[in-house]
Amino acid sequence: MSILDTPVVNELTPAQRQANQIKQQARTTFQSMVTAFNQGAKQFWRNPQASPSQIAAALGTDAVEVFQLHAKLGALIAEVRPEAIQEGAAMVGQFTYNADGTVTITPPPAPAIPPSVQPTPPTA
Repeated sequence: MSILDTPVVNELTPAQRQANQIKQQARTTFQSMVTAFNQGAKQFWRNPQASPSQIAAALGTDAVEVFQLHAKLGALIAEVRPEAIQEGAAMVGQFTYNADGTVTITPPPAPAIPPSVQPTPPTA
């Protein structure tokens, strides 16, 4: 069982109180990292107010650093509990790092229209 799963026990000794505080700090820090990763992915890739390309443009030459930090955070979390970031990781789309520090977003391909849904040409 991991410290992330065990409840805090209020012991009477000073050492045990400190141990409980350390465990709680580890839990809180880990959960904050998970939230930051998942929320960051959502704010960038599923933002109703701005497209990923618009946000990438606003990040400017800081975009590569931001993306790399987000990726490293995700990798660290995935080493401990990969399922914690499945939601955020599933949102991440295609992008390219540019030498000037910017990021180019690759739009997803347009969905194919099934033949049964395509419009029928008018008859003469």
